[in-house]
Amino acid sequence: MAAWQVFERLTGPIDLRVRIDQAAALIAERITNSLTETKGKTPEAADFMPRWDAPAPIEWEQGGGDDGDDS
Repeated sequence: MAAWQVFERLTGPIDLRVRIDQAAALIAERITNSLTETKGKTPEAADFMPRWDAPAPIEWEQGGGDDGDDS
């Protein structure tokens, strides 16, 4: 295993984009929890993290006619 992989396992992601997402989510969670009274489950930082594994949006096909027959 490469040294950078061991370092990443011990310290967290090296990719700065991941760390910025985590920091922004933590800030959003703290602000939300301090400014609102929630009944039930309070939001966590993970609730504000972007979902990169979410399914891709449906793309509409651009077609010719209403009947779908281009002949």
